[in-house]
Formats: sequence, structure tokens, C-alpha cells
Amino acid sequence: PYAMTKTFFLIIGIVMSALAILGAILPGLPTTPFLLVALWAFARSSPRMTAYLERIPLLRSALDEARRFEQRRAVRPSVKFVAMATAWASVAATGYSVASLTSAIFIVVLLLALAGTAFMLWVPSDTGPVDRKEP
Repeated sequence: PYAMTKTFFLIIGIVMSALAILGAILPGLPTTPFLLVALWAFARSSPRMTAYLERIPLLRSALDEARRFEQRRAVRPSVKFVAMATAWASVAATGYSVASLTSAIFIVVLLLALAGTAFMLWVPSDTGPVDRKEP
């Protein structure tokens, strides 16, 4: 059971890390939320993978945001803006591309955007420096 749980978290961490890396490369795909989940999963399965993830230069900015959230439970205002803009752009793109605004996919995207917006409005804003852990 323990090995299965550890493997499950390891797989989640790897998938979320891949999505975080894609998010750092592709416009419109977020990085920080995937990185937060990856760090959470690796904390439960593999300190070695956590250290590896922290050494990827492409993720440095997102790691700073993840640390800010971990240390202060806060997010920079610019990150909030990008997250909400991306969520609502997704709603608009989905609404434009589906045949009906009552389709299941549109409703799911709309509900996720509402949840993400509510979360971003709930989390405090912070602009102070972050304590970096150097690998």
C-alpha cells in the first residue's frame, strides 16, 4: 500500500511537472498551479525529484511564486491578473467554439473560471521578496 501511494504521488508529480514546463513555454498555459501540485506530490514521494525540479532554470520564476505561496499564502497581483485573464479567455474561446452555451464543456470551463477567480480574489496579494532555497 505505501509503495503504491508513493508511486501514485510520483506519477502525479511527473505529469504536473511536464505541464508546468509546457506552461513555461506555451502562452496561455499556466505554470505555477501545476508546479505547486508537482511540489506537493514530490514532497510525499521523492525528495530527489523535488531537488531536480528546483534545478530547472525555466521554472525559476514559477518556483519563486510557489515559494511565495508556501511561505506567505499570498500571490503577486500580476500573477492573479494573468491567471484570471487566462481563465476568462478560455471561457470566451470555449463559448466561441461550442455550438451551444449550455454544452457540458462550456459549463465546466465556466465553473472552473469562476472557481479560479474566487480563489485569486480570496488569496492575499503580496509583492515582497521571496526567500530562495538554493539547490
